[in-house]
Amino acid sequence: MKLSTKSRYALEALLYMALYSGGRPMRIAEIAAGTGISEGYLEQIFFRLRKAGLLSAVRGKGGGFLFSSPEKTSVGSLVRTLEGTLVPVACAEDLSACKSPMRDRCVSRALWVRLSHEIGGVLDGITLASLAEAFRAKEGTS
Repeated sequence: MKLSTKSRYALEALLYMALYSGGRPMRIAEIAAGTGISEGYLEQIFFRLRKAGLLSAVRGKGGGFLFSSPEKTSVGSLVRTLEGTLVPVACAEDLSACKSPMRDRCVSRALWVRLSHEIGGVLDGITLASLAEAFRAKEGTS
């Protein structure tokens, strides 16, 4: 399974916000400068994250984006918001997606379903707050 740059950049941008926002709204330009991700690309990503409720927008002077809850936001929810699913093959989520003549005797589907559950379990078990804490510990800035 390969994640898109949207998911990878969204994780990097939200981690940056969790580390450096101090609870205040952050402008896209500030996040772009800190991460090296283009403002245009961040706008696309943040629109989807705001629509999903992972970010909120604050208008006016001192406005920007607020990260709703790094403590409750899992990497899994972030990736699902941008990718749609965590399954490596369509049949793992929906057997009717399988067009193979071996479908009724397929033994590999169980592997794909198990892999999907494992991927989901790992990503759902990691929050943005825990990643931020790991970053701080690694940098010695706890």
